[in-house]
Amino acid sequence: MKNVIIVDYGMGNIKSLYNSLKFLGYNPVFYSEKKNINSNIYILPGVGAFNQAMKLIEEKKISNNLKNFVKNKNNLLLGICLGMQLFFEESSENFKTTGLGMIKGKVKKLSDNKNHILPNVGWFETNIKSDQTFGYLKKFDKQKFYYVHSYIAEPIDKKNQIASSLYNGNSFCAMTIKNSNIIGTQFHPEKSSKIGLEFLDMLIKNSIN
Repeated sequence: MKNVIIVDYGMGNIKSLYNSLKFLGYNPVFYSEKKNINSNIYILPGVGAFNQAMKLIEEKKISNNLKNFVKNKNNLLLGICLGMQLFFEESSENFKTTGLGMIKGKVKKLSDNKNHILPNVGWFETNIKSDQTFGYLKKFDKQKFYYVHSYIAEPIDKKNQIASSLYNGNSFCAMTIKNSNIIGTQFHPEKSSKIGLEFLDMLIKNSIN
């Protein structure tokens, strides 16, 4: 049974993610409890404020471990929702906060229009483009995934963005990648029913050494 490490730093959909991985036949292990258990797949979940998440990650000394983890190209780091946003250099949520800096770019509010309802919650079509490394995910193009967020990531290099969705007619980054082993989703695959489970399963299976 394949081990998958869930980075539990105090903010995230740990229970739903844990149950999803169990259902798919994997062995989810919490980062705080992994001890001598190894895996080439880490998942960084997240719900809440960027600044609080980074504070906890730094306090628990997780930041450098994640950066060292992705130096090995055989390892895969998946960020979900806030977890994906933490990959970026900084966020303006509440106040300017430095992120993990794995991907160049910033995190900003989805909309400043007072007539727009935030958070953006619901099932939305996700447009996925072909990519050399994650090309197998193209099968999920035009599928609807579950979103709940008020902020979005904006990569400087558009090569780091492989999917988009729409909010009030405006496109935003739905998936981001870096190199061959860092991938993030703004949507929640663990809350996206059957299609989300298929997405998670395919991503993990294509990353197993």
